[in-house]
Amino acid sequence: MCFYDKDLMCICDLDRFSNCFLFNDTMNNDCHGSNYCENDGQCFQNNETCPTKLTCICQDCYYGAKCQFSTKGFLFSLDSILGYHIKPNISIDQQPLIIKISIAISTIMFVLGLISGVLSMMTFHRKIPRQVGSGNYLLMSSITSIIMIILLTFKFWQLILSQMSLINNRSFLYFNCLSIDASLRILLASNEWLNACVAFERMIYVIEGISFHRRKSQTVSKWIVVSVFILTIITHIHDPIHRQLIDDIDIDEKRIWCFVRYSSSVEIYNSFITLFHFLVPFLINVISALWIIKNVTHSRSTVQPEQTFNQHLQRQFQEHQRILFAPCILILLSLPRLIISFVSGCMRSAREPWLYLIGYYLSFIPSMLTFFVFILPSKNYKKELKTAIEQMLRRYHRIRNMIIVRYFF
Repeated sequence: MCFYDKDLMCICDLDRFSNCFLFNDTMNNDCHGSNYCENDGQCFQNNETCPTKLTCICQDCYYGAKCQFSTKGFLFSLDSILGYHIKPNISIDQQPLIIKISIAISTIMFVLGLISGVLSMMTFHRKIPRQVGSGNYLLMSSITSIIMIILLTFKFWQLILSQMSLINNRSFLYFNCLSIDASLRILLASNEWLNACVAFERMIYVIEGISFHRRKSQTVSKWIVVSVFILTIITHIHDPIHRQLIDDIDIDEKRIWCFVRYSSSVEIYNSFITLFHFLVPFLINVISALWIIKNVTHSRSTVQPEQTFNQHLQRQFQEHQRILFAPCILILLSLPRLIISFVSGCMRSAREPWLYLIGYYLSFIPSMLTFFVFILPSKNYKKELKTAIEQMLRRYHRIRNMIIVRYFF
């Protein structure tokens, strides 16, 4: 615990190493106006006349040797959540508990996300699911989810190894700083838009019925996929522009941070873009699902007038509840990150990361659920997946038999 009395002030870290110096509670705590500490941090020195060591006490939402880094708002990333918990120059088995738990979570998400993405890609890569546009949307969603989980795992391990001083190549770190976080944001937004496109096309199919043009839907979907990626890339182009590598030297520890700092106008724009990519796909999903249920209910009540409209409506809600609940579940999993970013304002301390760590990882789960949300509830998609697996196994056995024959004969 940090403490002070009339003579001394002691600041202790989690390993109980203390830094104690003379304390005068009447001084200005500005190190004689040298402005060593940023963002209104209080500056303490070990000697009032000839100081040799300076220490900053940071305000809420700021951290770093000079209080130069912020956890405010949309600077919500693994760097600020986990960075200070990674101990330099010690092995992974001696790292703090939160790092070990994060490694376990990251590994589980990587394995499950990769399996889900590969199975989804195998299903929607087949010709029959892609006879309509939704097959193309879901194929691209599967591919983006695979790329996303690989990038997320790479980002996690690059952060750990760089903070442990095992990766020091500045060009490599700078390239990753500019590209990885921005790419993750682009892929997250693109995945949500692709799922919304699936819901919208299903609504069009119900409205048009037998007049639905499959080939036109297939052609249009390819242009929409390209447009979705162009839209998300353009709207997030401000992110890498405002990123930079910063050295943070604190006594015997040296860290390299990937830091992003927005001006007030860019921060407003960033907030708007985050809400736009979050709310619009969600509204498309929900409105499309409700429209499908209403349209089918109206058709059934016309064909079967012996039952009331409400009875038909209840029945359709039961039959189509998955198309309504699926987007709601996906959005609920994405909601913690948005709530944390907007409501809390900042992480009050780099030492209190659990809520933020959970919110961060939860935001990537919806992109891993294509297999569970779209394939498992559908008899046709499950049939296509089974056929794809059988073909793959036959191909494997054929190659294996060829290798055996060549080896022995």
